[in-house]
Amino acid sequence: MPDSPSGRSSGGLPGRHAGRPAPRPWERSFRCPSTARRRPPEAPPKRYEDFVALHEEIEAAAGPPLRPLWWTGVSASLVGGGLAFAAVMALRTTLGVDVPVFAGGHTAATPAATSYALCATAATIQATALMHLLLATAARPVRAFACIGAIAVFFLTVLPLTMRGPFDAALATSLINLFGGTSVVVLLSAVVAASRRSPWDRPFRRPRR
Repeated sequence: MPDSPSGRSSGGLPGRHAGRPAPRPWERSFRCPSTARRRPPEAPPKRYEDFVALHEEIEAAAGPPLRPLWWTGVSASLVGGGLAFAAVMALRTTLGVDVPVFAGGHTAATPAATSYALCATAATIQATALMHLLLATAARPVRAFACIGAIAVFFLTVLPLTMRGPFDAALATSLINLFGGTSVVVLLSAVVAASRRSPWDRPFRRPRR
């Protein structure tokens, strides 16, 4: 028998032990038995966990939550407009308070309530559009929207107090603006914060055990 670097062989491939039959042609072409013996029976579970975590983060960062944002914004604008109309009608007809103060006492209750309701609806739609813009441009859109909304609510609360007119009408208008503006800012911020499961600018990190 001829010698080989790994021992005697019976005419087979070099490196095979004596007495072991030579592999068939398809076995040599598609699979190496020595490599198959060294392959682990299954993939490490840690690699699979990292793969799942990466795909979950990619799925969470697919895009901003525009659909719940606009559904909430449109619904809040309609509800806010209706509440503003009802509040003005109630204050003007029952208490005699000329709300809103910018309408004046010479304006009838229905036109004053309609104009105030339209202003409330438009302001809520504009706030929703601002949140949409911040989601596309700002690194921390919820925080930026909260800061801008707080400044806007502050001016809407102070502005009626500086206008000429009855003090009770100015105070009632200021309180309605404060309550309505704060509700819109808090509602939109909460909806966006709840819809975002993870920030998009956060790098991928391996989950801790």
